[in-house]
Amino acid sequence: MLQPRQFETTLAAARRGDQRAAEQLYRTHQPMLLRYLRSQEPRVAEDLASEVWLAAARTLPDFEGDERGFRSWLFTVAKRRVIEHRRRGVRRRTDPVDPGSFAGTGQDTDDAVRATDLVEAERAVDLMSQHLTPDQAEVLILRVVADLSAAQVADLMQRPEAWVRVTQHRALKRLTSRVRAELEATP
Repeated sequence: MLQPRQFETTLAAARRGDQRAAEQLYRTHQPMLLRYLRSQEPRVAEDLASEVWLAAARTLPDFEGDERGFRSWLFTVAKRRVIEHRRRGVRRRTDPVDPGSFAGTGQDTDDAVRATDLVEAERAVDLMSQHLTPDQAEVLILRVVADLSAAQVADLMQRPEAWVRVTQHRALKRLTSRVRAELEATP
């Protein structure tokens, strides 16, 4: 996350076409966006993320708000892209290849740390997707990974805020009991 003043400056520069500012927005928000998309459509998450950033770039000059509002706006775009993808999927089938299979073998320390963090985050998303209902997983990822407020998630999912809070509570309770059971079953 960026500091409020830093976000305002970065956003203003990105609107003016400053590539470094756009890269900063991307680097800051891409990991959580990708985690959300992997929880929704794991096989095409990278492609959907690209579509989200293209759409965001086109409409960035119209965005008004702080960083929390930006994340909410970005995840709203992502949710719409997921819905569009699912609609297209009914008409057209594809078998995307994991982009990791094309990655080079040379890694510097920063990349290795980021990769470790990414694997841990992906494992957490996998656990959520495996043990929770789709609604519970989506709420938990949007609240925890994307750091959106209950009101923003309610808006995004078109549900009451109380529903979001109850669903999050139930999801955490269910996830805790499932993970605890797995740990106890492991010798």
